[in-house]
Amino acid sequence: MNLTCIKCGFSSEYIDFKYLCQEGCVACGEADLRECPKCGNKCLFSRSESLEGEHGEMKELSKQLESISNTDGPDRLEEAKELIRKLRKMNLRWNIPALDAFIKKRQRAIFL
Repeated sequence: MNLTCIKCGFSSEYIDFKYLCQEGCVACGEADLRECPKCGNKCLFSRSESLEGEHGEMKELSKQLESISNTDGPDRLEEAKELIRKLRKMNLRWNIPALDAFIKKRQRAIFL
């Protein structure tokens, strides 16, 4: 899940931004207050907002992974490893059994 600093425009995984504290409440929606590693600006990271776009991103990454074959070159196989890593990481949050099965199936088909 990415976070972009509104002051300097730096964008990276939210974990690259230093955690400062929790903001908000469960009823209103919680967010992390984080610090930009580039400029030091304080940034709010809302998990619920970031998860909204992740569903579409998982579909796109799955389509990319589906297009890779075990006969492709080393660059494409490296891309497959990265796609699998990203999808597994995302599915830790979503826990979708069908996605887990798809990842395992593609991994066997590509790397056997």
